[in-house]
Amino acid sequence: MPRASRSAPQGRSRRGPQRERHARRPAAKRLAIKRRLRFRMASRREEVAPTVDRVLAAARPAGLNVEQRDNLAVAVAEALSNAAVHGNRLHPHRHVRVLVVVTQRVCVVVEVSDLGPGFDSTQVGDPTHPARVLMPGGRGIFLMKQLVDRVEYNEAGNRVRLTVERRTARSGKATA
Repeated sequence: MPRASRSAPQGRSRRGPQRERHARRPAAKRLAIKRRLRFRMASRREEVAPTVDRVLAAARPAGLNVEQRDNLAVAVAEALSNAAVHGNRLHPHRHVRVLVVVTQRVCVVVEVSDLGPGFDSTQVGDPTHPARVLMPGGRGIFLMKQLVDRVEYNEAGNRVRLTVERRTARSGKATA
């Protein structure tokens, strides 16, 4: 007696139903669309504001709420200023490098790097500590950490990565 064939019915593959299920998933679940933008900023104070505007325009597809956009603007302005002033020492021939990676309706990551020697971010004191309140330094880094979801430095300390994850305006919780 011949055995029944294990092959799929004619015209359909064995993986057909799996593909159909996959095809029915919302696009955001199947594939997060990422957009990258790389550019440079001259190491001049007057370049910070237009560069922040450029970053915010690139970040629009992330779907951040108004508060998140405002917070990102302040954090990016601080990172750009730090890179131009402290990293590149406002040297006219050195540029600040900017990378914006946007995952549509999920998050935005902004990397700002300079050509300076860097610093040890773990050695920056808490500017809110009573012994440091009147001391200069560290306020910008503290501010960035308060305004975005993650602040990460490379080992050399001359590149900062700011991450903001999309939140709904009502819940205040991250959404994916």
